[in-house]
Amino acid sequence: MLIRLPHWKMSSIKLNVILSLYFTLILNLAFFREVFLLSKSTDYFLLTTPLVLFVACNIVFNILSVPILHKIIIPLLLFISAAVSYNSLFYNVYFDRDMLTNVLQTNFAESVRMMSLSYAAWLLVLGLLPSVLYLCVKVDYKKWWMELVTRMTSILASALVIFAIGFVFYQDYASFFRNNKYLPHLLVPSNFVAATVSKIKHTRMENMPFVQTGIDAKTEKTDGYYNVSVIVVGETTRAQNWGLNGYARQTTPNLAERLKRGENLINFSQVSSCGTATAISVPCMFSSLNRANYDEAQANHQDNLLDTLQHAGVKVQWIENDAGCKDVCNRVPTVNTLDLQVPEYCTKGECLDNIMLPELEKALANVTKDTVIVLHTIGSHGPTYFERYTDKERQFTPTCDTQEINRCSRDELVNTYDNGVLYIDQFLDKVIARLEEHPDWKTSMLYISDHGESLGENNMYLHAAPYAIAPKEQTQVPMVMWFSQKWAENKPFDLNCVRRNSSNAYSHDNIFHSVLSLLDMKMDSLKEYNNGLDFLAACRK
Repeated sequence: MLIRLPHWKMSSIKLNVILSLYFTLILNLAFFREVFLLSKSTDYFLLTTPLVLFVACNIVFNILSVPILHKIIIPLLLFISAAVSYNSLFYNVYFDRDMLTNVLQTNFAESVRMMSLSYAAWLLVLGLLPSVLYLCVKVDYKKWWMELVTRMTSILASALVIFAIGFVFYQDYASFFRNNKYLPHLLVPSNFVAATVSKIKHTRMENMPFVQTGIDAKTEKTDGYYNVSVIVVGETTRAQNWGLNGYARQTTPNLAERLKRGENLINFSQVSSCGTATAISVPCMFSSLNRANYDEAQANHQDNLLDTLQHAGVKVQWIENDAGCKDVCNRVPTVNTLDLQVPEYCTKGECLDNIMLPELEKALANVTKDTVIVLHTIGSHGPTYFERYTDKERQFTPTCDTQEINRCSRDELVNTYDNGVLYIDQFLDKVIARLEEHPDWKTSMLYISDHGESLGENNMYLHAAPYAIAPKEQTQVPMVMWFSQKWAENKPFDLNCVRRNSSNAYSHDNIFHSVLSLLDMKMDSLKEYNNGLDFLAACRK
């Protein structure tokens, strides 16, 4: 039995006015909240922003309301805008091209964990229902020339309102939005439409030829020891909750114990990320480009650190336990833990990081030459922080055992996140232990997170805020290095000097160049190598 939906007749002008009001007053609450939070007592011109947005929407919808096509375009805009507005309002998410890239590269397991009852209800009530109601409206079009005149009149009237407000307050608006350039990333639907256009333009650049760099890379060994390095790429772990950085809680007890025993373990306390999302930070981290000149399309079309190492004859392997390597591992042997189907570690399409340890052991058992192994962890990835550790690490309670993290208290959320950091600590300790089983190799481990995370500070959650306005919680990351005794004895570096410099400001920009120093690379054959960005170079004996 078919359900017959009701229908209403309405002129296109009236329908566009209602639509504009809905977008202005309902779907852009996050934008107006931010605008008025930033306003000062003298910024009374901001009271006109709802009117400006309303008439701007009216212009756009009068243009988009093409017969037949509008029944596809507008419902789609309504639903996507509802989805974006929820994340902007409750998590302070800013939607730009980087965020769109992040969304497009998100796997099903991550997407499911973002879905909650409140999110589903929001989409249903503010996205799907308005879309259905819109489809139920039968537009009462006038004769084509009358319709055209009516719409042009509405567009002209709206434009005059914008012109009048601009004439009076142009300098105020220009100054306010120039100083707060990130605000348009909160405006729906223009934010995701602009992000899509930008992404399409950027994607067109992907037809550029692939550039091989570092093909003249060579090793320069002075001994017969294998040089084996493990690079652990963290996920969403922030420096503020890292025990070795002086955090009030000891969230890194195993690493701290190694430090206490006098091992060659060095913690770097002032490290910043290249981006605030994995899709940007991970490729940037392994690229010879630095954050100031990083370009996603260019980075994807030239060799990265792993390619350079392979050119030099180093064996490289990537072990994946996150949502993909973001094209970094495209040309190296890769193991994806999700393919292993291990119930002990995995649930709902995601796995605890310890699932990588057996794969690490296999890789180490097959070392026949200098080797680099990359472990891409799921780390502290939210919003389901409670899934990132076992009962053994559940030391801080009460916890936030839901993906609706904005409903948890501040203490619950931080407790849960910190338990996840405890799990990372035990994982790194076990990685080092595997390397210690090979005392006749020059072994080392580098751990660095891809970006940080907001845990409700200033009502901001998760990550991926535009870098220009991202809080330090999203850009400051932990970094730790460990060196075996054989490495320390046979490398031309003073580790005490490295330790003294460990409080200097470093970033992802240093990784490409410093990892080359971890291995027996002939630096003068690499034009991509920058001695000034190699944090080991200053301590060369």
